[in-house]
Amino acid sequence: MAILLLTSASGAPGVTTTALGLALCWPRDVLMVDADPHPSHAVESGYLSAGTETGGGLADLAGAHRAGTDLTAALWNQVIALPGIDGRPSPTARFLPGFGHPAQPALFTMIWPAIAASLAELGDAGVDVIVDLGRMGSDGLPAELCARAGAVGVVTRCGLRPLAGLSVNAETVEAVSSRTAATVGLVTVGAGHPYSAREICAQFGMPVIAEVADDPRAAAVLSDGAPGPRGWASGRYASGLRHSAARLAGLLADAAREVAL
Repeated sequence: MAILLLTSASGAPGVTTTALGLALCWPRDVLMVDADPHPSHAVESGYLSAGTETGGGLADLAGAHRAGTDLTAALWNQVIALPGIDGRPSPTARFLPGFGHPAQPALFTMIWPAIAASLAELGDAGVDVIVDLGRMGSDGLPAELCARAGAVGVVTRCGLRPLAGLSVNAETVEAVSSRTAATVGLVTVGAGHPYSAREICAQFGMPVIAEVADDPRAAAVLSDGAPGPRGWASGRYASGLRHSAARLAGLLADAAREVAL
């Protein structure tokens, strides 16, 4: 149960940037998986824009699945080490590229069970997994991933417009909750602008499991590969990511212990 799913109900609250930031601050070995069904190669063209070579990612795993290859081994052959903010490879964070074409996600209906099992195997081996699922569709999230998740974070900004979008899609979020025994909660971006995490929690009846500051300049280091401003690593944005990563890693560890009992 060492799998964290990150998604959003509407809009573009920064799911990928948040997933990447959490991975880079994660206290244990971690793999970030780009499984956004609306592919954009955001990590490759943004944070990795310096030219880091990446593999075929999920698309190649589909071929490995059809060929009957050991999927966990094939998956691990596709990952790359994420460079830290200082440009050096992170000793603990790795990245699996996502879909290369908008038509590919529809072909994964029969493949997700095997992918989910392989990701769970990594969790059993001590590697936590953060899956970036982008904006959920009307069908919710892949059921196999939900069934194996230890936590599901619905990322939202804290203004009226994004919260209205979350409200409109409340039934879809509730359907996701019904498919998993995982903790399902909100990951807020910019709490207090204008609504606080406590107000949002009370309104939607969901726990806030992580909070990320709304700092476009600091976030651009992750989303666009922009140079880090002075004091980035000790600033409010990075500090919030570290705190949230520690909290979410604890949620996954608790979920794994419950399964083991």
